[in-house]
Amino acid sequence: MIGKLTIGALGVLAVPAIAIITAFSVMTGANACIGTSAGGMLADDAPVPAVARGWVAEVRAGCPDLSETWVAAVIAQESGFRPDAHADDSNGGTWGLLQLNASIWQANYGHSWSADLNGDGLWDVKDPDIHATVAGHYLCQRLEGVRKTRTAHPGWASSSIPVLDALIVAHNAGESRLATYPAIPEVTRLFIENVNTRSAQWSADSLSGAVLENPDPALTSIRSADPSPSGCVPGLGDGDGDVAVPPGTPTDVATAVSNAMAYVGVTSGWYQLCDRLACRAYGYIGSGYPSAKAHWHEMVASGHARPGDRCPPLGSFVFFDTGRPFGHVSIVVQADPGRCDPEQIEVTSNSAFDSATGNHGGVYLLTFARLNSFYLGGHGYLGWSDPICRGTHLPASAVHPLPSGT
Repeated sequence: MIGKLTIGALGVLAVPAIAIITAFSVMTGANACIGTSAGGMLADDAPVPAVARGWVAEVRAGCPDLSETWVAAVIAQESGFRPDAHADDSNGGTWGLLQLNASIWQANYGHSWSADLNGDGLWDVKDPDIHATVAGHYLCQRLEGVRKTRTAHPGWASSSIPVLDALIVAHNAGESRLATYPAIPEVTRLFIENVNTRSAQWSADSLSGAVLENPDPALTSIRSADPSPSGCVPGLGDGDGDVAVPPGTPTDVATAVSNAMAYVGVTSGWYQLCDRLACRAYGYIGSGYPSAKAHWHEMVASGHARPGDRCPPLGSFVFFDTGRPFGHVSIVVQADPGRCDPEQIEVTSNSAFDSATGNHGGVYLLTFARLNSFYLGGHGYLGWSDPICRGTHLPASAVHPLPSGT
């Protein structure tokens, strides 16, 4: 797979990459998967019972497009993880982990609520393993219906909200409510709010910030050409990605962008190493700082940071508060001076879509808007800094991409 890096009037540099992922060039199915599953693994300390984690996995087996955190948050909202939860309503009530009504259960299971096909004396709708399996298939069908509705009606207000919020509207209030959004029942609005809050609080920080950046160059990695991905779209990234470097760009910045793009598509080796990855583009073995957060604080103290500035220039470092101890940083490989549109600014990042691809410490190309959405509900951005690193320089003969420990 070849990604193109255009450098003004200097022509085109071919930058080798296994898979380059952008918000505008990947296949539709892959993009849809990114929108629902990225960054969605449950943290070890999330308040989800151990047995319920198994039910979450069973729901995802029926609908891998959904993230662990979202599924867990929906089950918590619907039943508090109680398989026998029941609620009465004007339509005959709902049962089980996902509070499915009689018609939905019949349509997806083929049998009534009171069916006990395994003869264990428990209605199958109250059997958490059976219910989770049926619910997974139901949610995937409903998600597909929501996606089709959004495609058919791009002008509806509901077509511009996150697709999982739209799925909650359809699940909780009915797909007809997508046409009336934002006029939805208050209970549905609170449902969305609670699920989004829990999803953010319960998410494992698979991108960065959970452990101290390892400055030890003895750490090595293997670049795998066949990661045998287990995520919702195994072929995620089978598209081309292009970034353009304008004429007059300083040579060091143009070279850094070229180097950064060379790592896009690497499938392993960069887990928890965001600061090292950013500085690698400028020819360093490591950043020389213990973490991205420490790097940011040093940039602020030395006057090299622009806190809160949402128009980072090409080649700059953008920093985020992740809600974890050590933060995140990425390098800007596509700027948007003048408009500063976060959907047009692009960065590279480690692990961003690992949960969707099955990679571990892969490197991806994504928009600033997408990356920002991963942190603290879209409020984690700290600002940008000049690309200053203090680690050891790589040999001048180094050819990127290189393993993280080189």
